[in-house]
Amino acid sequence: MSVYLRVIMIISAVLLLVFMIRRIRQSRLKIQYSIFWIAFSSILVCMGVFPKLFYFLSELLGFQAPINMIYIVIIFVLIVKLFLLSIQISYLENKVDSLVQWIAIDKKLDEEGDRDVCIGNQDKKPGKTA
Repeated sequence: MSVYLRVIMIISAVLLLVFMIRRIRQSRLKIQYSIFWIAFSSILVCMGVFPKLFYFLSELLGFQAPINMIYIVIIFVLIVKLFLLSIQISYLENKVDSLVQWIAIDKKLDEEGDRDVCIGNQDKKPGKTA
């Protein structure tokens, strides 16, 4: 790996790490989501600082080139993350649907309750007592 590429990778990973920490402090990103990105950027920093480790791992696992292993691992991790986010989105959509149905039922009951009160008041004529 060239020195130029290593420097770019380290700078990019550090900037990503700083960006995530700022978002956490500003409360714009939940900690559970940011842990993934902090770990991801930390691994990128390790890749830039210790490239021989990834050469060793790729040789140990039987990859022809370290970049092939890196691409496969990154793609795998991002696919797993995408799947987990899809599960969470599906769960939240179900909750929103239930909430909308509950609000619609509550609103309908309130309207019917107001109508019953109005109808009940119209039956009574002024001056007459029941």
